[in-house]
Amino acid sequence: MKNNFVKLVSILFIIAAVSAGILAWLNDTTKDIIAQNEAMASMDPAILEAVMPGSVMFYDFEDTALIDTVKAENNKIINLMTAVDASDNELGKVVRTWSTVKGFNGDMELYVGFTSDGQISGVSVISHQETSGVGSKTAEPAFTEQFIGKDASSEISYSDYDAVTGATYSSESFLSAVNNAIKVYSDYLK
Repeated sequence: MKNNFVKLVSILFIIAAVSAGILAWLNDTTKDIIAQNEAMASMDPAILEAVMPGSVMFYDFEDTALIDTVKAENNKIINLMTAVDASDNELGKVVRTWSTVKGFNGDMELYVGFTSDGQISGVSVISHQETSGVGSKTAEPAFTEQFIGKDASSEISYSDYDAVTGATYSSESFLSAVNNAIKVYSDYLK
């Protein structure tokens, strides 16, 4: 009886170890493909137009040393990009960031676009976990479009926009992400 128990435990251990090894290998092999698919999904024409009107692509910022510096100083920054039109002309800069203040159910991920003259060209929410029908309204154009044209030389205060009624945490989380992008833009990209 004792021998059977040891034998079963050994077999179970071997199966678990092999399964873990296969899962680790699959994760390692597919992580680049997953990242590429996420990047392509975020290049949806509607997102491009919402963040930087007239853009057809966001290219990763070429100065990798600058990106490394920014990320070392600000752990909420995901990426810095350049928005271009169909003729590959630069239209402005785009900052991809997480919120610095937690929303009702978690952080928000945004693209914030900046024109060459330092105005916000658009904002698009990439991901959030906010309550459907309440906090999720911060991702709708009726809310995001009020940031278009705001000057990016200083942070936007709570009195400079209309928060979503009943979604204070979500609105503050959204604003924190926009202000985080403004800080990076004015400190590094202007």
